[in-house]
Amino acid sequence: MRLPNRREILRVFPTRMRANDDTEAVGRVGRTDSRDAFFVRQDRMLDPLLAWGIGSVIAGTGLAVTTDGFRRGIGLQSALWGLISAGFALGWQCTARRNAIAARSGELGALAIQAEARRFEHALALKTGLGAVYVAAGTVLAIRGKSDGARGSGVGVIIQGGALLAFDFGATLWAVFRPETRFET
Repeated sequence: MRLPNRREILRVFPTRMRANDDTEAVGRVGRTDSRDAFFVRQDRMLDPLLAWGIGSVIAGTGLAVTTDGFRRGIGLQSALWGLISAGFALGWQCTARRNAIAARSGELGALAIQAEARRFEHALALKTGLGAVYVAAGTVLAIRGKSDGARGSGVGVIIQGGALLAFDFGATLWAVFRPETRFET
């Protein structure tokens, strides 16, 4: 099954918010009339993570084939973390696109949209905390590693963990202060 791209999502469904049973229970939308606004922004916000993941896989693979143990360690970490980052980004983007379509068609009400937004916010906050742990663990490995490969792996973890920490922290701030799902009661 092929997922629709952004243009198809925006073209197929009307953008005005439709009345729904739980809209009345939550209240009216504060700053936007679009039911899918959170999901569309979520999809777009994940583009840099996907680009970082793909770039890390390409650069990491290039470094991983070198004979230098330090560079190989950095490359292996970059390639592996890049695959994971790209996987997360693609998974969340597919979910965001599906939810945008469901929100526009009226299948997702205001309470369900808020619940999805809160779930995403909590996942980002957890990933931000893990990013700090990754950087700390990479620092320990880079300093105390017994071989060049281990020290290179530590530096690779610092690079990837630091980039993910910065991305996740910024995305968490966006998610916490998002206007799309803040409803007046």
